[in-house]
This record gives sequence, C-alpha cells and structure tokens, in this order.
Amino acid sequence: MSATAGINPASAAGISAPAPIVMAQADTKKETTTQKVERKVKKAWKRIAGYKFDVACPALIPLSHSTCTETGKNRDAARAKCQSANPLCSVTAVK
Repeated sequence: MSATAGINPASAAGISAPAPIVMAQADTKKETTTQKVERKVKKAWKRIAGYKFDVACPALIPLSHSTCTETGKNRDAARAKCQSANPLCSVTAVK
C-alpha cells in the first residue's frame, strides 16, 4: 500500500485543484431590511385591498384547498393572476 493512498494525487504532485463548482441556487443572499419592509407592506396591502379566491387542486392532491389573495384592476384580473399561479386548479370566489 502506498503512503499517499489517502491524499489527492493532484495535491500530492504539487498541482492545485480548481475551486469547487457552486450552484447558483445554493448561493442564498440575505434579505435586506428595506426588502423585508417592502414585502410586509405588499402582503398587508393584499390583505386589505385584494380579492380572495378559494383554490382547489383535486388533480394534484385530493381534497386540497387553499386561499389565494391577489390585487388587480377588477375581480376578473385578480382571478386570472390566481389561476396562473395555480395551474390545473379550480379557482372560485370566497363567499
């Protein structure tokens, strides 16, 4: 058995190995305070002025229901946003 059995052959020969590849998705960036405040204000505005819809996705998960709140020029525009965010799901108005 060789003395260098556990050593990388490239580093044993004095050759430096290239830096490891980092996926873009793995490189997470922290949210700034300004971005956090903007996100919370947008969420609060949707709760106040948005239209609410019931989203049912029986094709994906049986008996799966959730609520989608979106803003738009009118109810139909908001419903279209919810429908595009939840394809293959039934979007109905909350009563």
